[in-house]
Amino acid sequence: MTNKQTDPNSQFSFALLARGFRKTCPKCGKGPLLTGYLKPQASCSACKEDFSHISADDGPAWLTLLIVGHAVVPLMLFFGRSDVVPLWLAILILAVVTLIGVYFILPRAKGIFIALIWLTGATGQNEFSDSPDLKD
Repeated sequence: MTNKQTDPNSQFSFALLARGFRKTCPKCGKGPLLTGYLKPQASCSACKEDFSHISADDGPAWLTLLIVGHAVVPLMLFFGRSDVVPLWLAILILAVVTLIGVYFILPRAKGIFIALIWLTGATGQNEFSDSPDLKD
């Protein structure tokens, strides 16, 4: 693992977020971050940075719901108050918008969360758990 204090690429920037959005390695921006749709790589194929300790958990799903919800809810309100569009067509449109939004946003949100977790080192693992001083 890289020492984040001496690595010049380990500072927050929009380039780091863009690498996550593109689903590429947050360190080098060359290797893929995900295999398939959502499975993260254990390490970067280009720079060998280790990602096996990073788990994005529910963050990407939360962000996806936040973004897609803000697109779908106004459409729901419009279709609910309008008699111009038949109910079956409104449901079909809402389902398609939701599915396309989730399909596009979820892996990119996961890339962004992995990049931010990599940057901050907030893996959720207790780095002091193996310390002999803490064992009684």
